[in-house]
Amino acid sequence: MRYPVVLVVSLMLVTAPFALAQAQDEAQLAVPPAMLASARVNPEHSETNPVMIEITRGDTILFEGILRDDVGERVEGARWGIYPEPSVFDVQSIKDSVPDSYMLWGVAPGETELRAILIVPGEEQPQMRPLFSVVVRVNDWPAARIEIEDPAYAPYVGSTFSLVGHVITTHETEHQTAKLSWTSSNPEVVSVSAAGVATFRKPGKSEIRAEAEGLSAVYAIEVVESPVAEVAIMPSAESVRTGDVVRLGVETSDRDGRLVDDVHVAYSVSSVEGPDGGAVVYSDGAFVAEEAGAYRVIATAGGQAASTVITAAPRDADRAVNFVSQGPVAHVTTSDLWVFEGRNGRDYVYTGTHADGGGERMFVWDVTDPESPFLTDSIFVDARVVNDVKINDDATIAVITREGASDRKNGIVVLDIEDPAHPTILSELTENLTAGIHNTWFNGDVLYAINDGTAAVHIIDLVDPANPQHLGRFEWRPGEENKYVHDVWAADGLAYLSYWDDGLIIIDIGAGIKGGTPREPKFISQYKYPIGNTHTAYRHGDYVFVGDEIFGCEDCTNGPRGYIHVVDVSDIENPHEVARFEVPEAGAHNIWVADDVLYIAYYQGGLRVVDISGELRGDLYAQGRQVAHFHTAGAEGKAMHPNAPMAWGPQPHKGYIFVSDMNSGLWVVQLEPPKEAVIP
Repeated sequence: MRYPVVLVVSLMLVTAPFALAQAQDEAQLAVPPAMLASARVNPEHSETNPVMIEITRGDTILFEGILRDDVGERVEGARWGIYPEPSVFDVQSIKDSVPDSYMLWGVAPGETELRAILIVPGEEQPQMRPLFSVVVRVNDWPAARIEIEDPAYAPYVGSTFSLVGHVITTHETEHQTAKLSWTSSNPEVVSVSAAGVATFRKPGKSEIRAEAEGLSAVYAIEVVESPVAEVAIMPSAESVRTGDVVRLGVETSDRDGRLVDDVHVAYSVSSVEGPDGGAVVYSDGAFVAEEAGAYRVIATAGGQAASTVITAAPRDADRAVNFVSQGPVAHVTTSDLWVFEGRNGRDYVYTGTHADGGGERMFVWDVTDPESPFLTDSIFVDARVVNDVKINDDATIAVITREGASDRKNGIVVLDIEDPAHPTILSELTENLTAGIHNTWFNGDVLYAINDGTAAVHIIDLVDPANPQHLGRFEWRPGEENKYVHDVWAADGLAYLSYWDDGLIIIDIGAGIKGGTPREPKFISQYKYPIGNTHTAYRHGDYVFVGDEIFGCEDCTNGPRGYIHVVDVSDIENPHEVARFEVPEAGAHNIWVADDVLYIAYYQGGLRVVDISGELRGDLYAQGRQVAHFHTAGAEGKAMHPNAPMAWGPQPHKGYIFVSDMNSGLWVVQLEPPKEAVIP
C-alpha cells in the first residue's frame, strides 16, 4: 500500500488529504537517531537529483535528496519529506529500499513545485523547516491526431465565430496542454486568427488548417452570401439592478420576413456614458452589469446589426447583520456544527473539535434562547479530530466522525439523542473505516461517509442505529490511488461528491437517471476546473455551489484561499460553470443555502451572506450580491487565537444564523430583513 508523504505546514492544512495527518503522525513518532541526524542537515549545502524533473503523464522517475551538513559531508537517515501543490504528480516513499529517495509519477499535465521539508527536534514537538524545492513538469501523452468539429453555424458572409478543434492523445484523451494554431488558405474569403476565430468575408472556398504538436488537420469550407436582411433585439428587461440577468431575444430574418435560424449572433456591449467594462454580454445572449450605468448592447448577424440600451441601477442590497451572542471556546479549536430542534422542543447546536487543543470531543449547546447559549454536556471519544457532526431527519440519532484515534480505529460514532441535551454513545463502526472519516451526510436511514484511506464514499445502513451495517461504496477511478474525496451532499436521489483535484462528481442514488440506488450508485457527470481543490458542494435549484480550497499559494500566509463556483446543473449530465463568488484575500470553507440566500463561512473573511435569487452569471461579488458580512473574531479570553476570524461552518435556524469558528467557538447573529428592491 502506498503512503504519500505530505507534511503539515500550518493548522489549516490538516483539512487536506489524509496524507497530511499521516505525515504528522510519523513526525511525532520519529525515533531520536533520525531526529538527531536531521538536526545536522544544512539546507544551504543540500541538493537534489535531478535538479529539474520533466516526465510524461503516467511515467515514473526516481527523485533523490542529498542531505549535507555544515562541512558538506552527507547526512544519512535524516527525517524529511516532500509534498506537491497542486498535485500534477504523486509520490511514494522508497527510503527503505533506496535511502533518501522517492518515486514520482506523473498524474496530470502541468507544472508545479516540489517542496521538501526537514523534520527537526523541537522543545515540545518536531519542527518543520524548508529544505529545498524542485520544479516538476508533467507532459501529457503524445498527440496522435487533430479533430476539427463541423461549425455550429452556416458560413455566411459577415459572420464571425470560433472554430473548435481537439488534439487527441495516443490514449484517446484530449490533450491537456496542446495549443492549436489556425490558418486559412484563402484569407480573402475567410480569415482565421491564430486562436481560431473565423471571419467570413466574401463568397468562395478555403481550407482551414489546425496545427499542434507537429500534427495538422484540414477542413474545407465554402462561404456563401448571407440571407439576413434584418436583426431585431428584444431584451427581457430594460431597467434592472446590477447582478440581474437580462435575456436578449434576437430574431434574424431574410428579405421576405422568413426567420434565418442557422446564423451566428455576436454580441458586444459598451457604456453609454462612462468607461467600458462595467457589464458583460455572454455568447448565449445573457447580459449582466457589475456597475451601475446605461449600456448599449449590439447584436450582429450575417452582416446586419441591431442595438438596445439597458440601464442598471445599484443593487443596494446591503443588510445589517447583528451580533446576538457568542459561545466562546478558547481551549480547543472548533470544527463543524449542526443546529436542530430536539425531540423535547428545545433548540441545540452540536459542535466538533479540531486537533489544536485536543480535538477529542463534541460540545452540546442549548440555544433555545439564542441570546444566551450554554453548554449542557460534551461527548469524549478517542480521536484527534471530530471533524463532522450530522443529525438525522427525526432528530433521534447523531453521527460524529473520528480521525487520528490513538488505536488507529477511527470510523463513525453513533449517538442516541433522545435526550438531546445529554446524548449517549449508542454504537460505532470502525470496520473498513479505520483510516478516518472526514465528512458524512444523512439521506433517510442511509449515511454517506467520506473515507480518508480509500478515497471512496462508504454507504452505511442505519435503520438499526445500534448495529450500523455497510451497504456499499462508490469510488471514482477505482483502483487508482492518486485521488482524494473530501465531502458529500445528497438529496432527491442525487449525491454530489467533492473529489478534490477531480472536481465535482454527481452520482445517481435513486433519482432514476442512470439506474443507481443507495446501495449501488451510478455515475452521472463530472465538472472539473483547472485550479483549486473541490472541497464542498451544495445543491439549490438549478445550481450547485461548489467551494474550493487552495493551499500553498504565495499569499496564503494567513490561511488558505478559494472561492465559490456556481455550476449550472439544469442539464445534470452536462454541468457547466456560470458564475463565481470570491472574497479577495480570504478562502471559502463550508456553506449553506436557504431561501435564495447563500451563507459562506469564509475562513479569515468571517461569515458572508450572498443573494442568489434569479439567474446567476459572472462575478457575484463585483455585482454587489453580497448582502452582509460578519467577522467572527473573538476577543482576548474568548478565543484560542484572539481577533483572528477563522469561520468554519454556517447554518440558519429559526431566524438566526449560527456559525462555528475554529479560533473562537460558536457565534449567533441575526440578519435584518431585506430592503424592497428599487428599479427605476
